[in-house]
Amino acid sequence: LGRIKGLLLLMKMGYEDEWGIDELFEDARIALNAALRTTDHALFKDLEPAGQMQRLDSALIEYNLLQASKAQEEARDETSSLSQQQHYQQEEQQHDENYYVLKAATIAIRMLVEDDYVIGKAAVLALKALIDLVSSGTVTADEMAGVDPSDIRSLLFQYRNRINEALSLSSSGKDLITRSSFEAANIGDFSMEDF
Repeated sequence: LGRIKGLLLLMKMGYEDEWGIDELFEDARIALNAALRTTDHALFKDLEPAGQMQRLDSALIEYNLLQASKAQEEARDETSSLSQQQHYQQEEQQHDENYYVLKAATIAIRMLVEDDYVIGKAAVLALKALIDLVSSGTVTADEMAGVDPSDIRSLLFQYRNRINEALSLSSSGKDLITRSSFEAANIGDFSMEDF
């Protein structure tokens, strides 16, 4: 998972995926499922199985939101004078963006609904995926039990802000080294792979 988080960071910086992050996700899921079959596996020493699954799911959400963002940038880079063929390509890119946002939101819903406890940063990322879905315009009031999507988006922002405040308060009493170490461990550090 550390390698996946590191690759996501590189991809956010603009590097292309030359390392096969999709395969890493699949390998991580297989390894997690194999560890679930073993009693007292070292992977679950500090974090329960649901927590490890949330870490993997939050990385998947982050990846899909990154892919949606890339699709949106590609669509934005298109020129204003579009031929018919280019118009269809732009619609296809919009479809790609919506696909990735929907995929991220589906993972987010599973995490928020099924798990009894949610890791704070994973919850914030999950709520971002839901906000992006509601903001995309693909969700109608009929699909939301008659509630206006902008009202739902407002509530999701409120929930996300509350969680961010709680996370901020929980780490405000810790010293700088503790906070920095925690952040570095969650990002993924290639230099630590050999240790």
